[in-house]
Amino acid sequence: MTTLARTTNETRSADFSLFGFVGRAVRLAYRAMKMRSERAALQAMPDHLLKDLGISRSQIEYCTSIRLAPSDTDGMSD
Repeated sequence: MTTLARTTNETRSADFSLFGFVGRAVRLAYRAMKMRSERAALQAMPDHLLKDLGISRSQIEYCTSIRLAPSDTDGMSD
């Protein structure tokens, strides 16, 4: 993500109107649902596949936490 795009995104996320609040709430709910489904998919994997990914079963919760989620998963960053 370029600096200009990041600045635009940060400025847009600082919107304190009702629509800005609703938009942030919807994005947060979507991210939470996505993290939950990723966590379930990783829990369903056998241990040898998790080892290929470089994580252990005890690290699934940490690796799929919202704190570690990338901010731009759909696009490529510059």
